[in-house]
Amino acid sequence: MVQRYSRSLRFRFLAALGGVLIIALISLVVLSKWVIFPALHKEERSVVTQELKKIERTLQISQQTLLAQARDWAIWDDTYEFVQGSYPGYTDTNFSQQMFEEMRYQLMAFFNAEGEVHFLAGINPATGQYQTCYSAERECRWMAGLIRTMQTSIKEDPAQGKSDLYAGSPPLMVASSPVFRTDESGPPQGWLFKVRPMDDAWLALIEDYTGLPATLSMVESNEDNDIAITISGNTILALRYLPTYPFNEQLALSTQLNRTSYLASLETFRYVLLWTACLMLLVIGLVLLLLERIILKPLKILTRFTQQTSDDLEGSQSLLRRGDEIGILARAFQKQFKRQQQLNAELIELSTHDPLTGLPNRRLFDQRLQEVVNNALSTGQPLSVMMIDIDHFKLFNDHYGHPEGDVCLRRVARTMHDVATAHGFFIARTGGEEFSAMLPATSATQAMEKSQALSHAIDQLRHPHQVSPVASYVTVSIGISQLDIEGAMTPSGLMTAADQALYAAKAAGRHSAKVYTPSLANTTFSSHNTLP
Repeated sequence: MVQRYSRSLRFRFLAALGGVLIIALISLVVLSKWVIFPALHKEERSVVTQELKKIERTLQISQQTLLAQARDWAIWDDTYEFVQGSYPGYTDTNFSQQMFEEMRYQLMAFFNAEGEVHFLAGINPATGQYQTCYSAERECRWMAGLIRTMQTSIKEDPAQGKSDLYAGSPPLMVASSPVFRTDESGPPQGWLFKVRPMDDAWLALIEDYTGLPATLSMVESNEDNDIAITISGNTILALRYLPTYPFNEQLALSTQLNRTSYLASLETFRYVLLWTACLMLLVIGLVLLLLERIILKPLKILTRFTQQTSDDLEGSQSLLRRGDEIGILARAFQKQFKRQQQLNAELIELSTHDPLTGLPNRRLFDQRLQEVVNNALSTGQPLSVMMIDIDHFKLFNDHYGHPEGDVCLRRVARTMHDVATAHGFFIARTGGEEFSAMLPATSATQAMEKSQALSHAIDQLRHPHQVSPVASYVTVSIGISQLDIEGAMTPSGLMTAADQALYAAKAAGRHSAKVYTPSLANTTFSSHNTLP
């Protein structure tokens, strides 16, 4: 009897569940001590590390912004003449206390080609007074130390064009650039330095940007620049040492977070462990009860039946051919799965194509563009893009109405698709009346030929546009750019170049195509005194 009972499913299930319970409890204890608690510590350290890196990224962006502002001033014909003494009205035109306060500058220093001071302007941190000088003397004596450091930097690296952190109280963010003409032709005739204090106001701005408290302090040491984590009670501190110029001091950048969330999570997890153990006991009891009622008892009846009719039983069949609940569930799941596949396909189509024209949309275009740019950079094959704009389409909508505008867009899009298919390139609707095309393995010259075919096909539509100053029918303007493989041009830069070419085509009277050249970049407006 005992042997028979030990072979029963009831006993085996009971023994198995009891063993699972014991193993689970032991596993929970081991898992908590060696995996979960260390993982919580690791996650806590990772969070504070990421928060510090967020502050560092903000600092880097601030440095890049200041460097861009320095280059914007330095690479300018006016500045080029000024440092040579040929532009006496430069200081009156471009400098004011208001500009320094708005840009949060402490000092701007101009040096001539020999590295000598040409002009200084800044706000004295001790008095808050705005001052301009031609040497670091008298009222500008407070600049003397900084000026000597800048001159040393020029001697060490005449090329400049960099952003450094200068030691001080407070520390300073310094960006420098050689002075060139606007077209960056040389030789350089001097250097420009811009200085921004990393004071309490700057730290407050960083906190506003990141939502994190940040502190800065100078240390006279040569510590490792890896992030150091320190836990003290209910707080955790992340600190990194940043190099400064000159290199005899370091800047300690840190942030501190409360551990309230971590400690609460830890306490909650301990309660979870306790209740998990209790629930496991309850679940095992319920499983045994349900097992007896739902499975074991019917199985006992089924066993007696099968023992009597074993000769009539057929072999196992395919899951979908089963006639029980499992078969019904499988067939229902299969039907639902096919329906889900259909819906997913429709959703993908809607997310990647324009509903009005049926052409690919900007999302799909940008995705494909990144792929073809990467391929072109790796293979060295040419790649061109086109930006196409319907001429004076606003006038069309205003005159004919938006429903007719939609009809026009569909006709133009259908024609563009036919031309693109015939000439082997990809076209998408990327804006209201704006279309974009990418032409792999195609030079700018070849793209110009295809753009002419595209423009001609649209002209052949003769879609009426009586209010257009260009023609009595719908026309397009096209901008073309070719990927600069040697310059490792980005997809965004490639499209920007095409946009500039399109702008040139419009400026030339529309109903034409223009290929981007570097000279077009100089037509864009360059704003000085830009806020970060």
